[in-house]
This record gives sequence, structure tokens and C-alpha cells, in this order.
Amino acid sequence: MVQVRIRRRVVLVGVGVVLAVLVAAFTLVQVGGDAGGGASDVMAVAPARPAPSIGVGSAADEKGSAAPEMSGGDAQVPGVPLGAVQRQLVRTAQVTVEVGDPATAVRQVRTAAASAGGFVTEEQSSDTGSWLVLRVPTDALDRLVDDVTGYGRVVSRSSQVLDATEEVVDLDARVATQTASVARVRGLLAEASSIGDVVAIESELARREAELDSLTRRLAALRDQVAMSTLTVDLRGPVAVPPQDTRPAPGFLDGLAAGWEGLRAIGSAAAAVVGFVLPFLPVLAVLAGFVLLGRRIVRTRRTPATAGAGGRSGPGSEGES
Repeated sequence: MVQVRIRRRVVLVGVGVVLAVLVAAFTLVQVGGDAGGGASDVMAVAPARPAPSIGVGSAADEKGSAAPEMSGGDAQVPGVPLGAVQRQLVRTAQVTVEVGDPATAVRQVRTAAASAGGFVTEEQSSDTGSWLVLRVPTDALDRLVDDVTGYGRVVSRSSQVLDATEEVVDLDARVATQTASVARVRGLLAEASSIGDVVAIESELARREAELDSLTRRLAALRDQVAMSTLTVDLRGPVAVPPQDTRPAPGFLDGLAAGWEGLRAIGSAAAAVVGFVLPFLPVLAVLAGFVLLGRRIVRTRRTPATAGAGGRSGPGSEGES
């Protein structure tokens, strides 16, 4: 009996401790919720006003201004339909056509481009043909190419498509962000009270307006390339065919005439050589005469000397004998 009573007391004490812990936990949770709600109410009632910051905080201001525009279920990037991205394509084409009259074909190309709502940006002409660069609306490019290829024989034809969707979307977002940033800085300029703040804010405003102008010009140029395609037209005149040689094969008389011409050429060359050497003959004859005369004189002098030597040797030899 004693053991049963002790067990009952232990169980009752444990149950009491558990209940006390649960009550304390519930009280703490309720107090924390009331405190959090009060803090949120205070922040909602008295929102903090951003302090003017120029220069170092410009990037943070731009990001902060972009966040409200990109948040929310209905937010979208300017120029892009909600729920689907409109592809921004830059198209170019080249065509080379051989025509009978390049001048007439140039006039036809100009007329076709004007009818399609385009214009000529470059033109070069020569005796062999003409070269033109056209800007036409993108939806009229294929029709204009078909018209140009109908003016003559197509030598070559090609086209290219560049997808600039990502670049257009990026520039759109940057222009929107920079526009909001410029508007915010202008608001700060209106609230400035000192000369130093006015100078600093005006400098920052000029920098941001210059960047906004650059982004706007880049976006306008890209949209112009998307709206107007470029077509290069090369008009070539007919290629002149060299005349064929219809002369008959050479015969006996042709060979005889060629031989006679060769003989005349050889005779002319020989006559030229003789005419060149002839003025030198008298000089050579005089030199040859001097040489012969010298040889005779030398021989004449040697002959008496030889005879005298023979006469002196004859008597001496006889006496000795």
C-alpha cells in the first residue's frame, strides 16, 4: 500500500510539472506576438525617410528605384508584352544580279525601294555595273528581294538574321531605371538648402542625365536596325565573250611565207652586222700592214747576221785542218 501511494504522488508531481511548462510556453509565445505586432505597427505608421546621398550611394539608389518597378504581379519591362517576349530581329540580305543594262536596273531598284518605304544609303557605279545599299522596312524586305531578282539572272543571294531581343530588353530596363534615378536626383535638388548640396547634386544629375542619354541613343539605334533591314544589291553588266578565231589552219603557202620572212630577218641581221664591222676594216688593214712590215724588218736584220757568222767560221776551220 505504501508503494502504491508513493507511485501516485510521483505521477501527480510529474503531471503538474508538465502543465506548468506548457502554460509558461504559451504565455511567452503570446507576449512575443504582441511585441512583434507593435513594432510592425510602429514601422508602418512612421516610415523612415531616406537621407539625401549623392555619389557613393548612387548605385544603391538606382537598385532601390528599380525594385518597386520590377516587383508585383503586373510589372513588366517596357517594350515587352506581358506574358510573352516579342522577338527583336535584325535582318540583312545581299543579292547579286546580272542585268542587260545596269543603268536601267539602278532606276528600277530605286523605284522599288521607294515603293516599299525604303531609301538608298550608298551607291557606286562603274562601266561594269552598279552597287547599292538600301534600308527598307523589315516586313517589306522579302518582297523587295524578289523584285530585284526579277530584273536579270541571279548570280548569288544570301541573308542573315541576328536576334537582339536580350539586348533590347536589357536596354529598356536600364533606361527605365536611369529615368527613375534622374527624377529622384531632381527631387533632391529641389529640396537642397545649401550651396554645397546644390553643386554636388547638380554634378550627379549631369552625370546621370548623360548616361541616360547614351542609353536612350543606343536603344533608338538598335530599334532602328530592327525596324529597318539592310539590303545590298550588286548589279553586273553582261560579260563580254571574246571572239573566236575562225581562220583556217596554216598550209604550204603560209609556211613558205613564214620561211621567206625568216630569211629576210636573217639577211637583215647579217647586213646589220656587216654594216657595223665595215667601218673598222681600214683600221684593221693598217694595223695588219704595220705588223707585216715589222716582221719583214726583223727577218731582214737576222739574215745578214747569219751570213757573216758563216763566213768567219769557214777559213778558220780550213787552217786548222
